[in-house]
Amino acid sequence: MMPKKILIVDDDQAIIHVLSVLLTRAGYVVVSAQNGQESLAVLTMQQVDLVVLDIMLSGMDGLEICRRVRNAEQYVPVVMLTARDELTDKLIGIEAGADVYLTKPFEPRELLAHIKALFRLLEHAHDRRNVRELPLVCGPLTAWPSQRRIELHNQPLDLTPTEQELLLCLLRDPGRAFGRETLLRQVWGYAYDGDSRTVDVHVQRLRAKVETDPAQPELIRTVRGFGYRLVTPEELEKNGSLGFSP
Repeated sequence: MMPKKILIVDDDQAIIHVLSVLLTRAGYVVVSAQNGQESLAVLTMQQVDLVVLDIMLSGMDGLEICRRVRNAEQYVPVVMLTARDELTDKLIGIEAGADVYLTKPFEPRELLAHIKALFRLLEHAHDRRNVRELPLVCGPLTAWPSQRRIELHNQPLDLTPTEQELLLCLLRDPGRAFGRETLLRQVWGYAYDGDSRTVDVHVQRLRAKVETDPAQPELIRTVRGFGYRLVTPEELEKNGSLGFSP
C-alpha cells in the first residue's frame, strides 16, 4: 500500500520542519506550503490524503483554504493547527469544514492519534461501502452503518466522517446517555487527555444539520454535566415531535 501523503500549510518554517520530521517518522509522505496560493497550487498538481492547516496565513487565510478543500469532489480530511484557542474560533474552524481543531503548542502524539483516527474512518467507509444490512432507524433518521450513509427524511445528509461516526454512535443506542469521554474514545478512537469541548463543538455542528431548530434540539439531547443522547422513537411519537414528518 502506498504511504499516505500529507500537506502541511504554515507560514512558520520551523513548524513545517517539526511536523515534517514527525510525520515522516510515522511513515507518511510530506509536502508543504507557506501560504494560501502555494497550497492551492499543490492541491491542484498533486493528490494529497490529508491537510494540516494553519489559519493565520498571508494572503488567503486557512479558513478559505479549508472551504475550498471541502468543496472539492474528493473528501480530504483537514486538521487545523492554530494558536487561536477560544471556543468561538474552534466553532468557526469546524464550520469551515475542519475535522479536527488543535491549538498550539500541540502534543505530537495527539496530532498523530487524530490523523490515524481520520484515516481509519475513511478506510472503514471504503471497505464496507457495499455491504448489505438492515438500517438503523430513529424518527426521521435512517442509517446504513457499513455504507456510512445516513438520511434525514429520506434525503442524504452531507456529513464529515467524524460527524457520521458521532451520529452513528448515538443511533446505535437511542436513549443511552453517552459521556463526553466515552464519545471521544468511540468516535475519535483513543483516550483524549485534552479539552473534551471538541465533542461539544461537533455536536453543535451536527445539530445544525439534523435539527429543525438547533437552539431547541429535539433529536440530540444534552445530558447536563455529562454528555449527550439521542431520543428514542417512542419519545418522538409520545411528544408528537416533528421527527416523523419533513
